[in-house]
Amino acid sequence: MKSLPTTILMLLLPVSCAFAQKPKADSLTTASGNSAIFLNAESDSKPREVSLGLPTNTLGSVQIFEDGLPVSHYIYQLMPYKSWHGGTSASSNGSMSPFEAAMRYGEINTFVDSYNKRGSDKLRGAISYTLGSYGQNKLDLNVTGPIAGGWKYSVNAFLNFDPGSNFSRSYGLRDKHRFYKAAISKDFDDGNGYMSLVYQHVRYFTLMDNYGPFIFVGDGSVAPIDGFAMGTDSYIPQMKTFRYMDFLTGEMAEHQYGDLDKSHHATFTLERRIADGILLKVRSRFKTGTSSRGSGTLGGVEKADAASGYVYEGGGPYSGFVQKRSILQFEARETDWMSNAEIAFRRGQHGIRAGLDYQMNFAKDVTSSVMFAHEAGKDPRPLYRNGSITGTFNLSGEYYDGVEHKLAAYAKDEWKISGGTALSGFLRLEYQGLSGKSANNIDGDTSNSRYAGFNLTKGKITPFNENFLNGSAGLDFVCNVGRGFSIIAQGIATMGHNTVYHYGGFAYPSSDPTCTYFAQAGFSYVNSWLNLTSRLSYIMQTNFQLRTTFTHALEKPVGDLPAGYIESKALPVSYGIESFSWTTDAIISTRGGFDLHLQFILRDPKYRDFLFDATFSDGVREMHDFSGNNVTGLHKAEISVEPSYTVNKWRFWLTARYISRQFINKTNSLFFNGRIETFGGIDFKLNEHFRFSLNVINILNQKGASGNIGGADLITDASAYRNFPMSGKFIRPFTVELGVNVALF
Repeated sequence: MKSLPTTILMLLLPVSCAFAQKPKADSLTTASGNSAIFLNAESDSKPREVSLGLPTNTLGSVQIFEDGLPVSHYIYQLMPYKSWHGGTSASSNGSMSPFEAAMRYGEINTFVDSYNKRGSDKLRGAISYTLGSYGQNKLDLNVTGPIAGGWKYSVNAFLNFDPGSNFSRSYGLRDKHRFYKAAISKDFDDGNGYMSLVYQHVRYFTLMDNYGPFIFVGDGSVAPIDGFAMGTDSYIPQMKTFRYMDFLTGEMAEHQYGDLDKSHHATFTLERRIADGILLKVRSRFKTGTSSRGSGTLGGVEKADAASGYVYEGGGPYSGFVQKRSILQFEARETDWMSNAEIAFRRGQHGIRAGLDYQMNFAKDVTSSVMFAHEAGKDPRPLYRNGSITGTFNLSGEYYDGVEHKLAAYAKDEWKISGGTALSGFLRLEYQGLSGKSANNIDGDTSNSRYAGFNLTKGKITPFNENFLNGSAGLDFVCNVGRGFSIIAQGIATMGHNTVYHYGGFAYPSSDPTCTYFAQAGFSYVNSWLNLTSRLSYIMQTNFQLRTTFTHALEKPVGDLPAGYIESKALPVSYGIESFSWTTDAIISTRGGFDLHLQFILRDPKYRDFLFDATFSDGVREMHDFSGNNVTGLHKAEISVEPSYTVNKWRFWLTARYISRQFINKTNSLFFNGRIETFGGIDFKLNEHFRFSLNVINILNQKGASGNIGGADLITDASAYRNFPMSGKFIRPFTVELGVNVALF
């Protein structure tokens, strides 16, 4: 455990200053706001992750706050977006600034911030229905009304049935979400607050496998492979189930392809204005759920001939492109209790907030891994080798069963000095305790090192028990220099440690803290038609920890694997990242109904202290240093243009977002060209009860290909990868959505 003086020293480190104005409440949909930062070109079912110069969440979910508490204790395994939707049951959907997120969650990031409807004095209802051009049907119904004695209710059903743009002949619906919500609330008779209780049950099934094969031309562009249409052709193998070796027992089992999450959660909220103008907020959430996921990730694509040993079911030899794929079979459960108590009041020029957070998380996960191969083409058939479809079991298997406690205190002072000059600051101190069991190598033992066929009957259970002190601090300054100009500055520092999830692999995770430092400085100008902000920023994170997959071409046969086979190995890595950025943001508003939001971001994300050292199955040890190279998967430039025009009952809007090239490998010799993400729509308000919309996603029908090339992280000569067959992700294709919103009462 880090000493308290070390923690306090980190918190008191001098930090540079940066952007002080609170960010706009960015809307999740362009229909109700000036910005669309969360519009996601890759997925319809989760908000986009917004980068501040560091890699966005590699586990696939931005954190979401609802009614003042995180939807999930952590973003993994029960990912927040799988138990949240910002539809008709929400009274507001916006964004939480990095300054607020650091105080409430100890992390510098942009989160979704949402609040539920509590009820109404009169019977009211709203229904939203959306029909997509690929057969998606989305229904969202909410009814609110009075009960008696000041009590009110709100009930909601959200149903999403989506076959996907890349419909699979082997599967029907690819997304099937069912959210059911019920809330009761009471406004106090004296008008000084309310209390509410919200219950939600979710069943979330998804098989949105947005993968496909293509030819990497070599200049950053891609070309079709054997006529495969990315975005509309299915790349899911024609096998509804797959066989795997249970990581815990070593027994063979079978599971369906796809992810199924089930969760229940109940949230209690009390807001009460008590003596002397003090506002008390008490919020508590209990959540329990399970996640059973058979999630496929791509390996390399290779060219096979009759001598390669791949055959169809029945024995016919296969020649052509072969897709290597691995599946992680998760069986996870979590139970969370998250509570917050906060008071807020004003004394003279000071606005004070002080609060306590307590979070308890019971988490267990058994992850079995398996590898197999299939055709690299539309509706691919699985391929047998050595008499089996699947093999190389549990090379990336994981296990943990533990509990985590967090107890934090925070305080914030907003000091309005004079004449538009203000200074805000906060401090958060947090105790974190972890304990449980896993399958780590400890004290030099190697019995839990993963290999093909490993399971816990061959390894052993190991305990973990850690106690940490975490903290975060921030300063925010704005100085009005006159005529609409302000100097703005902000600095934030956070320190955090591992969560239970990090103990799942074979390597015992580092107990060193992950520290993040964020500083910005610039100016703003505001008049009757323009809101302009321009600032320079710097963000740096140390000890960035995750488990990632590295690849290696075997130099000699190992078991049933031939020489030249591309072996994938999930390994824990730790490194630093830093990024300088320049951001300019402008909102132009006119009296004629035309509004324009412009944003320009230029950044330079680089690796720090990134050393790679691993030994593969053939005994080959590889050591490399990627420090100073550009971070893969992160773009350097982003330009957003969001015009909208309102006239009478009509509203026309557009969002166009340019994202520059992204590097594929850590030597930066390979990259994908930039792309443009486009959204647009027309809204028509017939009257107070009926609104209609026509929305278009990916107007330019770009492919937005991205992915990794196995074994290419170390190459410096890109010529070997011209016209190279590979596979990766793509963004949603050109899609049209028709929607109707009805106010029932």
